[in-house]
Amino acid sequence: MGSDFNLSNINKHLKELRKRRGYTLREVADRSGLSHSYISSLESGVHPKTKAPISPSPETLKGLAIAYNVEYEDLMKIATYIEESKKETAGAPSKSRLDLAIEQIEKDFNINITDDPDIMEALESYLRTLGKMKQR
Repeated sequence: MGSDFNLSNINKHLKELRKRRGYTLREVADRSGLSHSYISSLESGVHPKTKAPISPSPETLKGLAIAYNVEYEDLMKIATYIEESKKETAGAPSKSRLDLAIEQIEKDFNINITDDPDIMEALESYLRTLGKMKQR
């Protein structure tokens, strides 16, 4: 399935996630355990020296899913490692639970929190804490 990899979709998506969250490459590197230069290469879609296409492995996507607090399965679908169900492909791309919750909060309170990196960081920190409490 890796040969069907749609490079531009996953690369654009990763860059969009980082920009939307207001993270620097180094912040994503710290959160994911990847190097900032590798993340930059993934976002551009090409290896800086060889100019060959570069694609994230499933393990890399797992680290990025943690860094961005998105569903790992969603990244795997965008990278075409796994197929979406017909129900999902009929509509818009699936969103993470965090993105859906943020949309609802913005709608209910008529505010825009996605453009404020401090609010996004606080929200993600809160959700990580809740996740750790749930695992106990």
